Amino acid sequence: MASRRGAAAALIIAGGSGTRFWPASRAARPKPLFSVDGKRSLLANTVLRLQPRVPSERIFVLVAASHAKAFRRELKGLIPARNLIIEPAARGTAVAIVYGVAVIERRLGQGVIAVMPADHLIDPAAGFRATLADAVGIASKEDSVVVIGVPPTRPEPGLGYQKIGRPFGKGFVVEKFIEKPAPKLALSMVRSGKYLWNAGMFVMSTRTLASELRKHCPALARAAKGLAAKPVAQIARRYQKLSFDSFDREVVEKSTQILGVRARFRWHDVGSWEGLRQAIAGHEGKVLRGEVIALDSDRVVAHSDSRLLVLLGVKDLIVVDTGDAILVADRSRSQELRRATEELARRGLHRYL
Repeated sequence: MASRRGAAAALIIAGGSGTRFWPASRAARPKPLFSVDGKRSLLANTVLRLQPRVPSERIFVLVAASHAKAFRRELKGLIPARNLIIEPAARGTAVAIVYGVAVIERRLGQGVIAVMPADHLIDPAAGFRATLADAVGIASKEDSVVVIGVPPTRPEPGLGYQKIGRPFGKGFVVEKFIEKPAPKLALSMVRSGKYLWNAGMFVMSTRTLASELRKHCPALARAAKGLAAKPVAQIARRYQKLSFDSFDREVVEKSTQILGVRARFRWHDVGSWEGLRQAIAGHEGKVLRGEVIALDSDRVVAHSDSRLLVLLGVKDLIVVDTGDAILVADRSRSQELRRATEELARRGLHRYL
C-alpha cells in the first residue's frame, strides 16, 4: 500500500434503515447518516478514518437507490462523486459486496479490496489503519478472505464470534464462526480468550472473491458477471430477483480459506440508543446531546435537535426530541423500537418514518 497505484481499495456498505435510532434516523435519513456527536455522520467518520491509508479516489460507498440523493449530499467533498455505487435495491450483504467489488474491479482492475460497514464506532483511527494494513498485507499474498476480529469487552450474545486458531503471519487461522451464542456460551467464550467479535469487515483480492464464489455460491458468481457492465436502470429488474443470504453465510462460514487479524482499536456496532450510551459513556454514564439539562438523572440518553430539554430525577430513560416527534422509552427496551415504527406504519403515519 506504499504507492497509490498499488494501494488497496475500500468498499463501504451503507445499508441499514436504523429503525432502532428512531426518530433521529428515518427512511430518508438512515443510520449511516446519523451523527453521534452532532458534527460528523457515522459514514463521514468511516471515510475519513481510512485516509491516508486508502486515498479518497479509491474509496467507494455502496447505497440503495432509494437513499442515493441523501448519501450523495453527505459524501460531497469526501470522495469523488462517481465513487458512489448505486444498488437498484437492497438485497443483503452478499449481493451488495459482490456487486460493489465488480464495479470497483471494472474501474480499477484486479487488486485487494477492504469491505466494511458504514455505521460503526471505531477508535483510535490510527489503530484501525494499522489493523487494515496487516489485513491487506495478508490478503495480497494469500488466496484467503481476511476477517478482522475485535477483542470482546463483555459477553455479548447479540454478536457474532470467530475462534482464534494457529498463528499465521501477522494474523491467525479462523477455526470457526459462532453467530449470536446463548448468554452462557458467550460468557464461557469470552473467558476462554480464544474468541473475538466478528466486526463484519472483510479484506480480499478480487481474484480470491471470484474463486470463493465459484466454490460456495456459483449462482451469485454467474449473476455478478453482467451486473457491473450495465447502467443501474438496465439491471434493476434482474437485481430484484437476486435472493441470497448474508456474505458471512454464503461465503465466509463455508470457506476453508479464512484468515483473521486482531483489531488494534475499540469497536462498537452502535445498534441502539442504549448501545450508543454504553459505547460513549459506559454502563453507568449518560449521553446528552443538544440543549439538554439533566438534574439528578442517571443512565439516560437525552437528544434534542432544536428545543430545550430538561430531565429531573429520572433514571434509565431514553428521551429524543427531533422537532416533529418525541420518543420516551425505557433504556432496557431500546432494541424494541421497531415496534414503534411498525405501529406508525399500521396507522398510516408514514411522514414520521
